[in-house]
Amino acid sequence: MSQGSLPGRARTSPKAAAAMPPGTPAQPFIEALTELVQAQAGTDGFVVLHRWAEILERHFPPQLPDPDYTAE
Repeated sequence: MSQGSLPGRARTSPKAAAAMPPGTPAQPFIEALTELVQAQAGTDGFVVLHRWAEILERHFPPQLPDPDYTAE
């Protein structure tokens, strides 16, 4: 994919995401991908790794262990 096509993708991704019915299991993936495409379109090259991690953690927060949980 050429760099010139990224701004176009960033404009069409929100439209495609809005066409999906709300509450579908794919919703977090769609939102994360849309944000990643928009972040890529706003750069001259690549989205840096820590920016990818921030976006993915926002849409897929880590599930930390519950210290109060004990297996019986």
